[in-house]
Amino acid sequence: MAPNNDDVRPHVVIVGGGFGGLYAAKSLGNQPVRVTLIDRHNFHLFQPLLYQVAMAGLSPGNISAALRSILSRYKNVSVLLGNVTALDATQKWVQLADGAQIAYDALIVATGASHSYFGNSAWATHAPGLKTLEQALDIRRRVLTAYEIAERTSDPVRRRAWLTFAVVGAGPTGV
Repeated sequence: MAPNNDDVRPHVVIVGGGFGGLYAAKSLGNQPVRVTLIDRHNFHLFQPLLYQVAMAGLSPGNISAALRSILSRYKNVSVLLGNVTALDATQKWVQLADGAQIAYDALIVATGASHSYFGNSAWATHAPGLKTLEQALDIRRRVLTAYEIAERTSDPVRRRAWLTFAVVGAGPTGV
């Protein structure tokens, strides 16, 4: 993205296209600033419904929407697909994985949260997180595979084991 050196409006860079970043971009839409929203995905993901994708109740397209489409009514907002790997708060720039540097006057970092295994990274193999579409589809695959194996198992103890699932967490996703 080539900078527009003729545009004297302050440049606000928003890192993250989740709820926080999207809210910030909409709030700054049609204000006397230039806004660049940077996200590693070109879509906004409605995370509260990820469990529905994991359980095969919804498909990924039902809970995601193109960021450019959502923000198209705001002519001062642009969306940039990229992964921010560094920032310099003194010189006021962010750097993308491809080496590009984007200068800013104001920076909003809205990269969201991540789950924690509390120092037990081995748990990740058996207890996948549920923050991304990829994770939801992996859980869906695991659950449906367990059902298929249970269907072909004649031993009732093994069948019950294949049909036993544990949900850890009492937040909106776990409940």
